[in-house]
Amino acid sequence: MACSARTPPKPTPRPVKKKVDLDILQARGSDPADSFNTEIDHEWCAPAATQIVLDVLGIKNASDDFQRELVSRIGEWESWKDSHNGDWGPAAMRQALDAYGATGYVVKAYERRQDALRESAKAIMKTGAPVILLAWRGAHAWVMTGFRANADPTVWRDARVTGAYILDPWYPRISSIWGASDGPGVFQDTAEMERNYLPWQRPEGAYPGRDGNFIAVLPTQSVGKAKPLKAG
Repeated sequence: MACSARTPPKPTPRPVKKKVDLDILQARGSDPADSFNTEIDHEWCAPAATQIVLDVLGIKNASDDFQRELVSRIGEWESWKDSHNGDWGPAAMRQALDAYGATGYVVKAYERRQDALRESAKAIMKTGAPVILLAWRGAHAWVMTGFRANADPTVWRDARVTGAYILDPWYPRISSIWGASDGPGVFQDTAEMERNYLPWQRPEGAYPGRDGNFIAVLPTQSVGKAKPLKAG
């Protein structure tokens, strides 16, 4: 009986951890200011954030007229479960995005800030679409278009997100509680995320599943895989 020796297959090399710096607007050469529009009324952060997402996706322009159009349609999407005040909550934003063709967004709640940021970063990398974060204990909406991390969050479960690129509809206002807002596309580091992105806690009553959690509205359908600005 003849025997033949075979070379054992080489093991697949373990991925190397590399820092990631990604912003979907900068990566395609877009000025974040071009997709930005401030909230016309100081209580219109949710429709303003919604229109910014639609602009980033190339569906609708972030104009005053379109923001007013969104506000006028809230009766189609509002519910007491979503917002005890009536008006806009994260589910209404998801439904508004869907109504204008940005389908597949989902509202998620996380016990830890880092988990919320990591899953948001993964969603951006996989879909090329922005995320809405519910900041200021759920009183405000930020649009997250990118992030920095110590490793690729789609590969490493322990990847740590160290900040996010944010479009804040509150800009250029100054809050007596939160201070001055930053311009479109400014990178918010860990300290700023810890100061602004806080667990949901609303004074108007209880929200089962949201209270004490970090809330994000995440894309699930790809518009093109996002590529990092630089890695290493």
